[in-house]
Amino acid sequence: MVKKRKFLFLYLTTGAGHISTARVMTESLQRVDPDCEVKMIHGFDHKNRIGRLIFENGYSLSQNWLHGLFPLTYDLGQYRPIQTLFKRVIRRPTVRYFVEVLKKEKPTDIVCFHFALSMFIKEAVKMVDPSIKLNVMITDPFTVPNCWYYDKTLKYLVYSQQAKDHGIELGVPAENIKIIPFVLNKKYTTPFTKEDILALRKKHGFDPDKKVLLMVGGGEGIPGAIEIINKCILKKAKFSVAVVCGKDAAKKKYFEGVKALHPKFDFHVYGFVNYLDELVKLSDCVVMKAGPATLLEVLSCKKPVIICRYIHNQELGNMRFAVDNKVGSFIQKPGKIFDKVEELLNDEKFDEHMKEKFDALTIDTETDKISKYLLEG
Repeated sequence: MVKKRKFLFLYLTTGAGHISTARVMTESLQRVDPDCEVKMIHGFDHKNRIGRLIFENGYSLSQNWLHGLFPLTYDLGQYRPIQTLFKRVIRRPTVRYFVEVLKKEKPTDIVCFHFALSMFIKEAVKMVDPSIKLNVMITDPFTVPNCWYYDKTLKYLVYSQQAKDHGIELGVPAENIKIIPFVLNKKYTTPFTKEDILALRKKHGFDPDKKVLLMVGGGEGIPGAIEIINKCILKKAKFSVAVVCGKDAAKKKYFEGVKALHPKFDFHVYGFVNYLDELVKLSDCVVMKAGPATLLEVLSCKKPVIICRYIHNQELGNMRFAVDNKVGSFIQKPGKIFDKVEELLNDEKFDEHMKEKFDALTIDTETDKISKYLLEG
């Protein structure tokens, strides 16, 4: 009798990319094999306060408030002695927790979605049941921090040849690194037509005859968003503008005030939404940061991007991917962002030019291929 497969997906809440990737893979695995069981497990229990402080609270603090802290932390984290120091600080509570989880859940397979967990889950597997299959899915598509490859013996799943080459340079055997399709929610990869776009604009209250600029910024918002909006108002922009503020309630309230003060300005303000795919599809251009998940979701919908910021080094490859493939621009100054948006959206051959550029761009998003690989392993 074949043993029923049970997967544990390990994640941390340092940015949305790790957990969103795990969720999409959960759906994919259960679609490919409805009999398999998948359980998502947070990598630190409530007792592991140091781990949460360093990797979750520290990440949030450096991204939202102390922007200079992250570049410093990132650069230091590239060095193995610093990585080893972090490992020693949180090793005991993390391994103990994983041992408890493995004994309770009895998985056949584990996929780790965060570099801070991989070395500890490997140790726990060795202690509890070495037959458990363990893979590490690297969620940084192009520029991979060295800490992902701390353990040279693990099996890694990566999105690009660039990511694989970096692992090999650091001493990981080539056969231990497999290139896989990008993990994206099927909502973004489902084809849509011009008629679908018009229907979505009608559904969300947009003028069907206007171009649409979408601004997506995550928790801390788009850098320079206020200045961009002010210039749209000053220049009496002929396109519609939509801003997704995520969980930033203060920014949402501010923009709602702007909307009330300028009723003739075609402005749409959103907080956290679970239909971002629809807003992306109905838009013509997206201003955003270079987070890998959102960037690939937008590009999969064949929408050009203007990247206003990327996380120091870590997201550099994401930005370059969009720019090098001529489907995006990197512009930091709000005034120049507005000028670029106007240039794009006032181009009479906009649709023709965009189609030509995106036809030349190939993004493999067949997530179910990854599930089949895991199930066959």
